[in-house]
Amino acid sequence: MTEFLDSMPAAYARAFSVSEVQEHAAIVGRRGSQLAHAEICAGPSGTRVCVVADDRPGLLALVTDAFLVHGLSVKSAQVYCRRRDGQAEAVDIFELQPPKQATEALDIGTAELSAFVQTLSELVAEELLAASRASAAPRAGGPATRVYFELEALRRGEFVLLVEAPDSEGLLNAITSALHGQAVRILASEIRTEGGVARDRFELAGEDAEPLSSIRLCDIQQAVHGALPAGARR
Repeated sequence: MTEFLDSMPAAYARAFSVSEVQEHAAIVGRRGSQLAHAEICAGPSGTRVCVVADDRPGLLALVTDAFLVHGLSVKSAQVYCRRRDGQAEAVDIFELQPPKQATEALDIGTAELSAFVQTLSELVAEELLAASRASAAPRAGGPATRVYFELEALRRGEFVLLVEAPDSEGLLNAITSALHGQAVRILASEIRTEGGVARDRFELAGEDAEPLSSIRLCDIQQAVHGALPAGARR
């Protein structure tokens, strides 16, 4: 357990008890070489789900997408990253809630959890395959578009959206309009274009001053990507 705790950021040790750390360490150890692994774990207000996978841009969106596929939504999340065998590994703890229309309390069984892990693994595999194809493709077509939240900022409780895309007319307007449509405020932004590539950074906050949930982050990410001009969506 000591080795696991030493590999985690300081904020993790402050957030969990010794018994919880022991449980998380055991779950992480059982991941092995799987693309993704998840198990039920204890929490102060009930059961939670511990998800373990190699860290990568957009992982949080993949996890929330996989939960949604199985009719689950995220009530709260604690997201951490550690080093494992030279790789960055995400160890994320989710408190889930049933869909709004559900009349019964949330009860996640082994079958439901296995189905979620299968879906998440498939999504991660698709991302890895797409990334390998992009790296092998000729670069003459320009860079691929990426819309994602900065993980380090998320761990600080901040919401920083990064957009990397071929520069095109109307790009900035499309991004800001999409953000406005998602009812978020831009606290600060940094707009850069180099070599025909836009690299924009937006610090966001909800209009109600409440922290943005994982579901909201996923919706924002998808809305911005979908609103980009055709020339920027590659």
